[in-house]
Amino acid sequence: MSKFSIRFFASGLLMIIISCSPTKQIVLQTIEPSPVNISKKIKKIGIINRSILPDVEEDETGLNRMVSAEEQWLAEQGRDAALTGLFNELLKDNRFQSIKMLDSVQEGLLNFDTGNDSISWASIEQICQAHNVDAIFSMSYFDAETTVSVKKTSMMQPNLMRVKVKVPAQEITLETLIENGWKIYYPNKNEIIDEFVFNGQVVSKGKGTNRIEAYRAIEGRKDTLVEQSKSTGSNYGQRLLPYENNVERSYFTRGNDNLDLAGKLIENGDLEGASVLWEKDVENSNPRIAGRACYNMAVINEINGDLKSAMEWATKSHTDYDNKEALEYLDVLKNRLTQNQILEQQVSR
Repeated sequence: MSKFSIRFFASGLLMIIISCSPTKQIVLQTIEPSPVNISKKIKKIGIINRSILPDVEEDETGLNRMVSAEEQWLAEQGRDAALTGLFNELLKDNRFQSIKMLDSVQEGLLNFDTGNDSISWASIEQICQAHNVDAIFSMSYFDAETTVSVKKTSMMQPNLMRVKVKVPAQEITLETLIENGWKIYYPNKNEIIDEFVFNGQVVSKGKGTNRIEAYRAIEGRKDTLVEQSKSTGSNYGQRLLPYENNVERSYFTRGNDNLDLAGKLIENGDLEGASVLWEKDVENSNPRIAGRACYNMAVINEINGDLKSAMEWATKSHTDYDNKEALEYLDVLKNRLTQNQILEQQVSR
């Protein structure tokens, strides 16, 4: 069985029992191909920062000014952290020979092309040639926006006698939305391989006798914001890799004693015992029972990673016994076979 076939954990089965239904569901863990298909010709990566720092509102005062200054700081530190997160993640990908952070690209080359929000291909080709890279990963933008809310509350505070007493207070909540966009440019085909936007949120709370003290009481906010920003870059790098996914498959548990008993065996993790019972009925004189048994044999073969046999059993269930569910399942299996072929290509570099 290929190591990229569906993996099945008997001890971790999730059964969803639906009363009055002839079927139950089983959850399988699959390995899906990356949504980003990187050409085998791409060996050298350049990373650029196309984002623009926001302007500070000069007329802000008090708490709003402090929050605006923090957003400006985050824009600088956060985007660098996101770029670092992507850089570190790409370093782990053995498909690439080199990863370069391109900090010296002329600002004029990073302007968007007329009529769209992408860098011109002439500029991309010039950057690639100057830095000897095959493709450009660009941070298109980085944005952090904070919403401030304040409510009245109370808090314990020492009085002049150093005895803690309850005093009126205010609680401040800062909700910061971090958003950044990424693009991958491949000049060899003048193709933008991928465009993606990450969103993350950080909620911070503080309490004090006034708004400013409540704001200052918030601990670790900057570190949390930077770490959240770094994770967006890291997550984008992981987007280039195959990923685990949970999918549901139905199987028949009603119709005769064998189907009923096999369903109980599945619940106890005995797939082999269930398949033995199902196989006894694949030629049952009752076409409804035979169709369900063949369908279940398709499911067990998919679980075991044999998609070809699974498709054969699903085809038999539909064509020989007119099991309508089998036709829909056959389309699912065909799609899985196509996805597995893409997966094999991605991991065979």
